[in-house]
Amino acid sequence: MPHTTLAAAFAEKPMAPLEDIARMAGTSVAEVLHNLPGGEATCIAGSHFIEIMQEMRSWGEVTFIVNTGDVVLEVKAPIPDGSEGRGYYNLSGKPLHGHLKIDACETIAFVSREMMGRLGHSVQFYSFDGNCMFKVYLGRDENRAFLPGQEAAFAKLRDRMAAG
Repeated sequence: MPHTTLAAAFAEKPMAPLEDIARMAGTSVAEVLHNLPGGEATCIAGSHFIEIMQEMRSWGEVTFIVNTGDVVLEVKAPIPDGSEGRGYYNLSGKPLHGHLKIDACETIAFVSREMMGRLGHSVQFYSFDGNCMFKVYLGRDENRAFLPGQEAAFAKLRDRMAAG
């Protein structure tokens, strides 16, 4: 059950980014995530990190977001090939390239919620401190519709992971 301040934050700005709701409520983003209304988030263990990252490679262009609170960095690109090394999942693409610490991920969430008047689908990766490491949003075309096949691929992966 949500905290009183968390419930108030949801009531005041129901479509706000999760980071904004967390700040308003004085809690972690993960706490907000776990208190989203039914059906908006499906959470699985972070131990599926590599499997999820590899599955998303077939989705085509997505929006990869890192939100530190002061910076919201977005890269629109397919998830590139990656390999495991020295405890990191190493992305080897352009423009998306980097090193993601695998065992820092406690929870992976499949999130489907309305924001700014549109339904969005994302896969969000949360660290043990309750902060979001990064998010991967489905891509959209020039008319703001989901790119072909991505919504079905997201639902299929979410449902398969939720079934265990």
